[in-house]
Amino acid sequence: MRGILSLAALVLVLTGCAGAPASAPSAVASASPLITPAETASPGTPSLSTPSVAPTPGVRTITIELAKGKVSPNGSRVDLAKGEPFVLDITSDRDDEVHVHGFDKEIEVKAGKRVQVEMTADRTGRYEVESHHPELLIVVLQIR
Repeated sequence: MRGILSLAALVLVLTGCAGAPASAPSAVASASPLITPAETASPGTPSLSTPSVAPTPGVRTITIELAKGKVSPNGSRVDLAKGEPFVLDITSDRDDEVHVHGFDKEIEVKAGKRVQVEMTADRTGRYEVESHHPELLIVVLQIR
């Protein structure tokens, strides 16, 4: 499994942020433990480019943590149905940007601040979510 993750990281480095859906098949297991019903958001944690939102109750949340040069989840796949709303709940110990490929969504994250972004899986395909500083694969959104 580490070999697959290393290969995925190498592909990211070689291709950069092209914004296209990932086409390579993934053997990574589903990340359902990372998805939980949305809770009430803590107030007042906006980012510079994308304001935090209070997630709609019952919307699935993908929790992302950037800490000590590592990411969690680390390349896991999250299965979503087309049209399904979801929330990216991001915290980081450093200033960073999170890019959602295929959605052309750049999310600025400030050190020590929580950012919650509600999105809709409005297209089918496999889309990578990655950090930029350093470039690391966070999660793969598989939308059907």
